Amino acid sequence: MKGLYRLINIEFAKWLVFTAILCIAAIIMPLIVLPNKLKNYNEHTVNARFEDLYISSGNVMWFVIFLALIFAFLLKTVYADYWGSKSIYNYLTLPVKREALYFSKLFVFATCLLMLLASQLISIRLGYALYADKVGSYGDGQFVMHNGFFLAMIRSEFFRLLLPLSFSRMLSTFGIFLVAATGFYYGALCERSRKYYGFAPIVAAIWITINVIGYRMSEEIHYSELKGLYVSSVSLLVLSGFFVWHSLRIIKRGAVA
Repeated sequence: MKGLYRLINIEFAKWLVFTAILCIAAIIMPLIVLPNKLKNYNEHTVNARFEDLYISSGNVMWFVIFLALIFAFLLKTVYADYWGSKSIYNYLTLPVKREALYFSKLFVFATCLLMLLASQLISIRLGYALYADKVGSYGDGQFVMHNGFFLAMIRSEFFRLLLPLSFSRMLSTFGIFLVAATGFYYGALCERSRKYYGFAPIVAAIWITINVIGYRMSEEIHYSELKGLYVSSVSLLVLSGFFVWHSLRIIKRGAVA
């Protein structure tokens, strides 16, 4: 456990500054882009719902960019271990189990993903505060909707994707998160070990994830508690388990190059 703890500290040191900058950017982004949309609103114009305004102002696009950056940074940390000082070979000679090397990097990566998700939820709340302040300036605040933020979270498919409100959706979001964290790292290990057949289950995971997100983002059209959502969630969890199992086999055998 001490070896795992030390490796986690080493990994966090690599991620700390980058993750802090990314999370701060995610939090303040609505405060930058929303005022540009709100400046044309007044009590005599049609005001869009907050969730629609949040999406149309480009916040979802920025969230996707931040996600892409955090995945790219994982690749940077993985490949940096093999290039330059080749620190991966020093890690493999440490008196700790090789599984610790894998779980330390996966744990830190997953933690940073959760921090970005939490930052995005904070940004949604700050964005709504900005929106409510604008609407509150109309007619001495008589247009402010009671429980407006809660209603926005219920109405928005994107918000419910990040913060699901039912067990089936929680399981679905958890499956997407887990397969993304384990699958991306697994892909890097497959490339390093030249085990290209490992990309087949990754493609399957991507296909399932895209279909699930497509369904979750259009639930107003075909909302139902279909067994298919549970099947897809279980499939993602099974694939995540496979990614972890095969990644450990690759690292234990020292197949990475």
